[in-house]
Amino acid sequence: MAKSENPRLPVFRPRAEGLQQMLGALEAQVMETIWASPEAVCVDDVRRALARRGKNAAYTTVMTTLARLYKKGLLGRETRGKAYYYTAQVSRRELGSTMAQQVIDGLLATFAEPAMSYFVDALGDSDPSKLDLLTTLIEKKREEKQEDD
Repeated sequence: MAKSENPRLPVFRPRAEGLQQMLGALEAQVMETIWASPEAVCVDDVRRALARRGKNAAYTTVMTTLARLYKKGLLGRETRGKAYYYTAQVSRRELGSTMAQQVIDGLLATFAEPAMSYFVDALGDSDPSKLDLLTTLIEKKREEKQEDD
């Protein structure tokens, strides 16, 4: 999978689940389809895969969705004959990491102290052992910064 610049994800829906926190429902289904494919796929390939999972979508709808994902930097494409063939430019993990980075950057830019305070409280409530990991990560980052200075 070719590396690309981190995609910009303009939306975050905290109440949604999985990929739909950052992508529309059809976009999420299309990404899942492409990640599941061992090779590049065209619009018809994606339509057939979606239909097997009970989602019938018009050719033009799938084509528009693929083009949108391409513009967002999530897909790469190449021309074969008259058709575009698409591949994922980011893994599921990379996409999740990008989403987390963008959400946290946005919160820290505007609400740094409340965001950090809530994060520590939530982490302590959900899994207190993670606070030790957080302490270790903070110490490691401090050491890196001291080495850089």
